[in-house]
Amino acid sequence: MKNILLLLFVYITALANAQVNLEEAKTQLTEAKAKLQAQKDAVKAAEAAVENLTPPQYWTKGGFGALNFNSLGLSNWAAGGVSSNSITALGNIYRNYKKDKLEWINNLDLAYGLIQNRGQDFRKNEDKIDYLTKTNYNITEKVSYSSLINFKSQFAPGFNFTDVSIEDATRDEISRFLAPAYLTTSLGFNYSVTDYFNIYLSLTTGKFTFVMDDSIAAKNIYIPNFEDARGKQYYSNYYRAEFGALTNVRFNKDLTDRINLTSTLNLFWNYTDVNVFNRYNVDINWETMMNMKLTDYIGVSLYTNLIHDNDVAIPLFDRNNRPILDGDGNQATGPRTQFKRLLGIGFSYKL
Repeated sequence: MKNILLLLFVYITALANAQVNLEEAKTQLTEAKAKLQAQKDAVKAAEAAVENLTPPQYWTKGGFGALNFNSLGLSNWAAGGVSSNSITALGNIYRNYKKDKLEWINNLDLAYGLIQNRGQDFRKNEDKIDYLTKTNYNITEKVSYSSLINFKSQFAPGFNFTDVSIEDATRDEISRFLAPAYLTTSLGFNYSVTDYFNIYLSLTTGKFTFVMDDSIAAKNIYIPNFEDARGKQYYSNYYRAEFGALTNVRFNKDLTDRINLTSTLNLFWNYTDVNVFNRYNVDINWETMMNMKLTDYIGVSLYTNLIHDNDVAIPLFDRNNRPILDGDGNQATGPRTQFKRLLGIGFSYKL
């Protein structure tokens, strides 16, 4: 009986101690939560103080520059091929402003590249000037009134290399700075799907094509030679204005800390073209650039550009790569889808 009473006493004592320990643990937990909340409040107060003392940052700026090299050397190579060297410079600069409902975006893309195959002079394989300025005024969080201006041209002369039998020194010049040049002005609405993906829509867009060189303008490569049934000439060789609708879709995101993807799609529909048959055509310009940093100063860049413009005259060839001739025995031309791909590795620096 004494043993039972002793066990019962030990059990009651342990139970009482456990209850006391539980109450102490609850008290300690309550005190710890209060201290944690006080620390959080102190952090928020410090952040608010820093924000109030920090001058507002309305401008953001940055960009990147890259210089890519490629060199191929062949000697007595049984499988065939040709030695070549190439160099390409790429650059992007942006400077943007945002305050309250107003946003102003400025972006400049530049590129220039040369390639030399064995036995040939240096030839241009990349040349681009592309400046975009865009202003948004918010209606809602995602929708805004918007205006857009876009200018495109190139730095240096370009030549026709379709006929391999012609010496480089005597080739026809078919492009140069401001020949052609494209200016697009537009008013519309911008929809920001996310902070890195937005869609611009406009029914009031002017597209202007300039060819400021007599010899290039005379070739009618970039501005069609259109006459109505009465023989009236509607387009100048040097200048053409179009009015229609524009859709601009832009994606710009850092996929990882070292990979950035930028892709822009422009669709222009000239629904007022004096050439009625041309009103059913849509001009397409789709550019994509991926930059991958291998180290702080070494990077890989991949650039693609797809263009379809029914007004640009491209030399036509048959399946055997022989020139197609028109009724007068000259090289036939017509609209074709243009595609360019540029892959390079070299020095890269992010601004």
